Amino acid sequence: MKKLLLLFLLIAPNWIFAQVHENNIKQTILLFFEGMQKSDISIINQCLHKTARFQTALLNNKTNITALENASVDSFLLQVLTIKKRNLQIEERITQFDIKVDYPMASVWADYEFYVNGKFSHKGVDAFQLFYENGNWKIIQVCDTRKR
Repeated sequence: MKKLLLLFLLIAPNWIFAQVHENNIKQTILLFFEGMQKSDISIINQCLHKTARFQTALLNNKTNITALENASVDSFLLQVLTIKKRNLQIEERITQFDIKVDYPMASVWADYEFYVNGKFSHKGVDAFQLFYENGNWKIIQVCDTRKR
């Protein structure tokens, strides 16, 4: 019994530490999507590291040719503001999170479905890289796929 208690006392702090970080990482990503949905770039910016970048991995199903599109933070934020100007309602629904942490870095694979004005648009995967800095998890990269 003492061995089990000792084993628990050795493992529990690491498990609790990992759970706290995983919850904070998930909250950062959900806040990011909330900012997108509200077209509030101040919310989005709180989630991003100063070196953040955006990419989209594309596949042409007819030709089987792949392409990688790069976007700056400024161009991404402009897209978010354009959505607001066009009076569109967007929602990115995460259907599954897979979070891996090797402190101070984290990787998140998030399956999603994207809706515009309540109508399904596309689905895919968001691959996030995050970095822990000054007490907060910040998104340093997002790479997504899109399938109709």
